[in-house]
Amino acid sequence: MVLGQVKTAEKSNEITAIPELIEALDISGVTVTIDAMGTQVAIVDKIIENKADYILAVKGNQAGLLQEIQDEFKFSKQTLSVTDMDLDHGRIETRTCSIISDFKFVNLDKKWKNLECIVKLDSIRWETFGQTPKRTTQCLLVKY
Repeated sequence: MVLGQVKTAEKSNEITAIPELIEALDISGVTVTIDAMGTQVAIVDKIIENKADYILAVKGNQAGLLQEIQDEFKFSKQTLSVTDMDLDHGRIETRTCSIISDFKFVNLDKKWKNLECIVKLDSIRWETFGQTPKRTTQCLLVKY
């Protein structure tokens, strides 16, 4: 479903278009989800200004932020985790969702307005027995 669209200027990208789109839409009271490209302090500020919540992906394009999150999960003792396992269609997949809302080692909440928690989603998937499993990790900034 497309809610809005903004034409970007030549030699521009979605980082400049997202704030315009946020202003054009009534996002008050909703949760805005954006991929890693849109995980920018200015965009978070605009979301908060418009009284909305956010879930933002963090990947390698934000190497410093990604490292801070990884360090928080490595050293924090205040992690809430839930693991789920599926066996379906000849595959086994284990998914673990870990959440930290009390930041001890990283001051993410000072830079990212109203940040309430960081989330790490780990997945291990075996296509067939005996093969090397495929591992993926996603990190998210969340204000809900």
